[in-house]
Amino acid sequence: MSTVLWANTLIDGAVDSDESDKFTLFRHSKKLEKLTNQLKVTSFISTQDFTDMQFNLSADDLPEGMESTDELMAEKGVWVSGVDAVVMLENLISHISTNKINFGLLKNDFEEILIELKDSLESAIKAKSANGMFNFSVVM
Repeated sequence: MSTVLWANTLIDGAVDSDESDKFTLFRHSKKLEKLTNQLKVTSFISTQDFTDMQFNLSADDLPEGMESTDELMAEKGVWVSGVDAVVMLENLISHISTNKINFGLLKNDFEEILIELKDSLESAIKAKSANGMFNFSVVM
């Protein structure tokens, strides 16, 4: 079982997940974190929410009245504004594309990183246009 990221929006209290496995973004989170620090934009790591993973690794039941971890994440999760997410993702895409940043030692995941970042940007734009929030849920 591998760990991946899913891009999510929180709009009017409802979570919408793209449910698209972003394995490469998760694998290179530390490098993406360094890049966001260099670019002085929202930290890549700060957009990651562990609600789903923590719940699935625990023996806990969902709180009364909740039917999914999405509801729990909406209430207690880590979120950034759609505006900040768009700025971060656009800056990463531009910087990585322009500078042909290498991701990986044996295999360069450059193309996969760009595909997953652009895919995530779609969700961030959706959040921004609705004055909503964005995160990456860590899913296993």
